[in-house]
Amino acid sequence: MASELKIFTIYSIQKEEKYFLLQTERPGFSNASQIQENAADKIEQNKREYILTQIGKNYNRNDKTNFEFIGEFQGYPIGDKLYADKGNIELNIYYMATESGWPWIILGTANSETGFLTELNDDDDLLRLKPIGAVKLIKAIFLTEQDFNLSEIDNSETKGNSHNTDLA
Repeated sequence: MASELKIFTIYSIQKEEKYFLLQTERPGFSNASQIQENAADKIEQNKREYILTQIGKNYNRNDKTNFEFIGEFQGYPIGDKLYADKGNIELNIYYMATESGWPWIILGTANSETGFLTELNDDDDLLRLKPIGAVKLIKAIFLTEQDFNLSEIDNSETKGNSHNTDLA
């Protein structure tokens, strides 16, 4: 059984220096079922798309905001603030690329770049991701799926399927 997975994604509003760090969760699924894995991925994608639409509506009063996808991190980032159930706060986010290439990044919060790198170098799991390149610092609004009412999301394509009823 694949367990639930926290996914962190950074987006910017195109042609602006406004960043958003989203935290969404992919539900668990049976490793033996590609159907369940696909459904879990779709549920997480639907959450992310919904949150981006809500940001667009709040930012410029419509849902036509164009976002640029900066990168994605799956797992346990650096910094206690990124483990909160709710966000809706602005944070300094440090991130860097990995050898796996775009869109995979390592990210976190820290008091300084040195603090971020110290935490990174003390974490064998993060080092296995093989960080490369320069550390980048952005100010981002951190939002979790708990900051939104996700009941409006239509996951109907995942409902009624006997292979994944626990995901609906």
